[in-house]
Formats: sequence, C-alpha cells, structure tokens
Amino acid sequence: MHRATRREGNEVDLAAAARTASGAVRRLSGPGPVTAALIVAVAAGGVVAALHLPPVPLVTEAPLPGWVGLVVLCAAFVVAEVGQIHVEIRRQAYSFSLTGVPLLLGALYCPPDVLVVARLASAAAVFAAQRLSPVKSAFNLSAYLLDTALVVLVAHQLVQPSDGIEVATGVAAYAAMAVSDVVTCALILAVIQANTRSVSRADVVEIFLTAAPAVVVSTHAGLLLALLASTGSLGWGLAALTTVTVVTVHQLHTVLRRRHASLQLVKDFVEIEVDGPEQPSAAGDRTCALLQHVRTVLRAEHAQLLVPAADGDGWTVLRQAHEDPDSVEATSDAPVTGRRAAEGPLLQAAARGPVLVGSGTRHDEQRAWLATVGARDALACPLSNQADEGVLLLRDRLGDTATFTRDDLAMLQTLAGHLAVKLRAARLVEQLRHDATHDPLTGLPNRSALEHRAAAALAAQAGGGPAPAVLALHLSKIDEVNAVLGHRVGDELVVAVAARLVQALPGAVVAHLAGHDFAVLLAAGPLDPFAASRAVAHALQEPVQLSGTAVSVGASTGIAVAVAGEDPADLLRRAGTAESSARAARSGPVLHTAALDEGRAERVGLLADLHQALEEDQLALHFQPKLDLALGVVTSVESLVRWDHPRLGRLSPDVFVPLAESTALVDPFSHHVLGKALRQARRWHDGNVDLSVAVNLSAHNLHDPHLVERVAAALATAGVPASRLTLELTESSLVDDPRHTAEVLEHLASIGVTISLDDFGTGYSSLSYLQRLPVRELKIDKSFVRGLESTASPEAAAVSAALIRSITSLKDVLGLRVVAEGVEDFVVLERLRDLGCDIIQGYVISRPLPADELDLSLLRWTAQDRGPQRLV
Repeated sequence: MHRATRREGNEVDLAAAARTASGAVRRLSGPGPVTAALIVAVAAGGVVAALHLPPVPLVTEAPLPGWVGLVVLCAAFVVAEVGQIHVEIRRQAYSFSLTGVPLLLGALYCPPDVLVVARLASAAAVFAAQRLSPVKSAFNLSAYLLDTALVVLVAHQLVQPSDGIEVATGVAAYAAMAVSDVVTCALILAVIQANTRSVSRADVVEIFLTAAPAVVVSTHAGLLLALLASTGSLGWGLAALTTVTVVTVHQLHTVLRRRHASLQLVKDFVEIEVDGPEQPSAAGDRTCALLQHVRTVLRAEHAQLLVPAADGDGWTVLRQAHEDPDSVEATSDAPVTGRRAAEGPLLQAAARGPVLVGSGTRHDEQRAWLATVGARDALACPLSNQADEGVLLLRDRLGDTATFTRDDLAMLQTLAGHLAVKLRAARLVEQLRHDATHDPLTGLPNRSALEHRAAAALAAQAGGGPAPAVLALHLSKIDEVNAVLGHRVGDELVVAVAARLVQALPGAVVAHLAGHDFAVLLAAGPLDPFAASRAVAHALQEPVQLSGTAVSVGASTGIAVAVAGEDPADLLRRAGTAESSARAARSGPVLHTAALDEGRAERVGLLADLHQALEEDQLALHFQPKLDLALGVVTSVESLVRWDHPRLGRLSPDVFVPLAESTALVDPFSHHVLGKALRQARRWHDGNVDLSVAVNLSAHNLHDPHLVERVAAALATAGVPASRLTLELTESSLVDDPRHTAEVLEHLASIGVTISLDDFGTGYSSLSYLQRLPVRELKIDKSFVRGLESTASPEAAAVSAALIRSITSLKDVLGLRVVAEGVEDFVVLERLRDLGCDIIQGYVISRPLPADELDLSLLRWTAQDRGPQRLV
C-alpha cells in the first residue's frame, strides 16, 4: 500500500489510508468547514461499514492464532507505516508503503473487528510519533477505518469463509482491494477539489495510474505470503526470505529511481528556457524564473538569492520566490537587507561553502536564526567559488515530517553551479543585446535601435496614431576640436552634447549615429519638430566646459515628418537630406520637401554609370606638365581624370569625383586612376621620356587599411620606381584623423613615394603638419598665384607675394620643394622664380592633354627661350 501527499498552498498534508487500492491524499489549505465536513462524512461512512462487519475472517485456520498473530499484525502495520518511501513528482509527493500486505493478511486471518482496532491503533501510534496535526490525523484515521471496512465487506460479499485459501478467495481479495482503492481515490480527489479547486484531468489520471500497480503488487505479495505461511515452518522461512528480498529490491529500486529523478531534475533545469527569442525578458525576470525553478526542484517554501550589501554591511535580497508560483517577488527596486541578529554569520558561513541547518543543529547562532525567521530548516550555498556572486538560501522543506537532507544539499550545490552559469550567460546576452543597440561612447540608442523605434511609431501611425518625425543633427566644430585638442576631448564634447539633448527633449528618443551626427525621434508628446529644434538650439547655446576649456558648438538640423507607407530607413534618409541642405545653406532648421530630392535619382543613376565606366575602362587621363625652373625642363606631370559619358558627353571631374568620394566606390576609383597613370609612365620610360607622375588621392583613401600594399602592388605591376610617383593630398584630408594620416603617409614614404600637400595655404594650414608628416612637396594654391597677375591690384599683388615668400622660406629648413599651380603667363612665371618657387604648373606651359599629344609637344620645349612656346 502507499500513502500519497500533495503540497498545496499552506501545505496541509492529507495522509491516505494504507490499503489495497493505492491512493493519494493531498495537502489541505486548512481545517475549514469543507474539510471538517469531509472528515465527518468519511468517518461516518467508516463507522456504518464497520457496524456491518461479519464476525469471522475469510480463512478460519490462521497460521498464528491468538494474541501472537495480533502482535505480529500490529507490528507489521507499524513497520509499514514508518518505512514509507517518498517519491516526489513536480509539486506532488507520493508516500509508498507496504501496509497493503498486512491489511490483506488481516482480512484473511483476523476477525474483522480486531483488524479494525489493530489498524487504527498502530496508525494512531505512528501519527503521534510523527507529531501529525489533529486535522490530518483525523482524516487519515477516518480514511483507514473506511478503507479497512470496505476491504472486508467486499471480500465477504464475493466469497464465503473457508478453512483454506482457494482460487475464489484470491479473486475476491483482488476485487476487494481494487474497489476500496477506487473509493478512496475518489474521496481524495473530492478533498483536493473542495480545498484547492485545482484538480485537472491529468491529476486524476496520474493518481489512478500510480495506484493501480500498487494494488496488484500488494495483493499479490499478501497472497503469496499467506500461501507460504500455511505450509508450515518451511513456508515461514520462504515467506521471510521473500519478504527480505522484496524489501531489499524495492529499496534498491527506490535509490536508483531517486538518482534518476535527480539527474532528470538537473537536466530539466539546464534545459529550462527563460528567454524567448521574440520578446526577451529582463535579466531580473530571468533570475526570478530560475530561482523559482530551484525552489520547486528542492520543494522549499522560500528561496532567496542574496548578495553582499553595497555598503559592505550585511546582505541584500536580490530576488526571492515563494511556494506559490504566482508570487515571485523581484525586490531590486526596494532591496531587503539581511541584518538580523544571526543571519550575517549564517550567510558568511554559507559564502565559504554549503550549509545545512536543521532543527537539531548544535550551533546556537543557527538555532537563533531559525527561531528569528520562524523557519524549521534551511539550505544555503554560494553560487560559485566567488562568494561575491551571491548565496542561495532555501527555507522550510514542504511537509510536516519532511526535512532537508544531505542529498538536497548536494542537489542545491549542483543547481547553484548551473544557476551561476545561466546568470552569467544571461548577463552576457543582455550586455551583447545592449551593445548591439546602443552607442558605446554616449550610451544612447544607435541607428539600429532608432530604426526599430521608428518602425513601431510608423506602425502606430498606420493604426491611426500621430505621424512621427525625425530630427537629423550634425554638430559643428567637432573636427576642429579633434585636430586641436585631440580625440579624447572631442569624445568628451560629444558625450556632453548627448546629455544636453536628452535633458532638453524629455520623452523623445535621442540616438547617436556617428561622431558628428545625432538623430531625434518624436513619436508622441507635445513637442512639434520645430519646437524640438528650438529646444536643441537652446540646449547648445551655452559653451561646453571640457577639461578646462570652454567650447561652443552648434548643430545644423534637418526635419522629416513621416508620410504613410514609408519605412524607417527612408524617414531617416529624408531627415539627413534636409540636414545636408541646412548645413550647406548655413541656415536654421530645414523641413524636408520633395524639392530636396530633385536630382537624387539622376545621381543614383550616374553612380551606377560610374561603376560601369570603371569596369569598361571608360575613364581617360589627361596630363599637365610641371616645369622645373632651375633645370628649365619639364620633369613631371599631374594626371587628371576625364570621363566622356556615353549619353551625357564630357563630364567635369567636379561632378563625378565627389560622387565617387561619397560612396564605397572611392577606393576602386582611385586605384583605377593610379594604375592607368603608372602604366603611362612606364610607356614614357620605354620611349626614353623620363617623367614622374602625380596622382591625387582622396581623404577617404587614407582609411583604406590596404592602401600602402595596393600602391606598392601597382608600382610593381607597372614596373615604375616608387621615386617616380607623387601622391597629392589636400590639407583638408589631414584634419579628420591626423594621427592615422601620419602613420599611413609614413608607410607610403617608406616605400619611396613622394608626398605632396596640395592647395597649401587654404583652410587648414598648420606648420605642425609639416613637422610631423613626411611631406616633400608643397603646392601653393592658385588663388595666391592669381594675385600676381597684371589684373590684380597692387595691394593684392603685395599680399600674394608676401604669402608666397613666407611659404618658400620654409623649403630649405624643412627640405621641401614648392610648386605653384595656375600659372598662365610668363610674367607671373618669372615673378614666382624670384619668389623662390621650384616648379610651376599651368597654361603657360600646357593645358592638360592626352598622353599621345603631350609626348610630341614635350620634345619641342626649350627653356632657353625668353618666350617659351605654349603647347595647345
């Protein structure tokens, strides 16, 4: 037989009658009216059945007659009740026992009234020793009375008493035990339904499926022992041997089943899914789910995850879970500190290793802690070897007679290790998810997160909500701060601006897209886009204090209001287009209109044509000679790209070069031009024309990590010495990242390439560049050269001459050569010679020409003539 219990609510344990039909008595929520009524009903049914008991047993000849048989029977009942085997399934616990065997033997050989007294007396003694509550004892004794009476009555209805065990007697025994078991299971389900309202079809099936095998085993074992005992001393010996064998095998099976159940629980815990792919839960919710699972596995009333308090004094309850699965508390908002009298020492001990605290503990501090918190027993274990990760504390094993064991402590250690791994993984996933959607510098949402929020706002608009708007912001003066004060201060400025924007636009989504660029999503709220732009301007009005330096910063603003049917990327693009317009016009906020997109399709088409032009080698190079004034000969040429578009005709480089520089096409474009220039230099060399070539590089090319290798490969492929190649860069290309630019140029110079600084003297001139960078040539901007022309005023001529002389005065000190471009007459040429220029370039020598025309004209150049022949 078995007695089954189920833990529910306040854990009232209902013990079923140990009888032929196995049953399950579950915990009641309390001795309420319904429970009392059920106890009275069961007791009344048992009394009525007992009053109709027959006076004689089924078998009149007992193997052990008189008081000896009665003592053996009572002892068997007591041993069977005490030797219960608990098997716990989820939140239910079934207590198996062998009371069905003595019950059947008593029904066969003992007078029914004596059997009832023996059954109830032995059970009452066991309940008293176990200190079972009066309500539970009353229900169990009532169930035992009804159970015993039903077995006897059903058996006597099916077969008449005889002096031996016959086939009919065995059949009657099986039927009596089965009928009694069905009735008792029905009573148990009624008790559960009345008190918990939680009986499901699965519960019904589980109880009856668990009870059925026990009925067969108990009846079979009882009949077998009865048959063996009736054969004499040999039978008694075989019965004893059979009993010992059955009990031993049953115990071993139980141990193996327990171990298998433990492994299954660990497997279930390891595989538990606490984070859905569609709606990721917060880290706190994951912790609560895992903690609740630990509590359920170890059948504890309370579970807590504690960490050392931030101030180092005591412990803080990070998360806690209770027996009711619907009452998982997350206490991170209002942490509970464990500073009770003995809790600190207990948790400090647990931080060093696992601790089992029972009612019989010999440690005064542990007993005091149990009394303080009102607990019966507890388990405590660190999450890992690093105690600062936390301590798991479980209190109050479910069940009046159940208590935590060393096996539970070992299980807690195992689960604590897995919990620590899961929590670390959860934190890592949460961090990775955060990093994927937030800017590492400012902590603001990045472009991906902004597009996700914008998609939600657009979906709300489609459902009848307000139209969202996006503000695109481009900060000014970031480049200057990076160049003058360094990138660390520039980053500090970006962070300070981010904080101001968040404070100025409450309720809006402020995102950091890149170094200069922010975006603001206005999805709801009272702010309209222009009011938000005014708030931005006001927030940036005051200078930002940075490391002892105050920096003023402004922002150009573009506004785009969502239109029905567009996606987040297009909304952000339109805001960026409006911002570019505002920046170019140096105006206030610009609202995106359809007019701003005019020509966009043409630019996209032209970009596709440019890609095709590179693939089909449609680009051509023209070369403009450079005259060495000291030697009087042309020593080098500058290569200038030209494109005869199949449909649009000759296009100015000002049209397609910036288009390439604004896209990923810039690197293929530059290397295509470089390869063509070097191949032409090789042809000149093979034709005994010794010329160096100059090729323009874009600032974007300096960010190509393989630039140096590609230049070296192009030189090797063309068979041109590196000394015959000059790479020209504008001053503006040095500003974005001077440190990186210096590294790239140093590597280029190390392979023998000459670095030329184009348009020197405009915009970003800094002598520090000349000291730090491997520049070997300066090209004076043509705006200074035009100041020397005859049409210029005397004042302009004087200023230009002074500026040019100041530049040429550096060449000897820094080991530079100075090139003047845009020279268009001989007078200016001579004036530049007097001012110290080394090389000139301009129409006075030649227009840019294709290589085949330039080759012939170079042969006709004579430096001795005062009026040199102009090549056209």
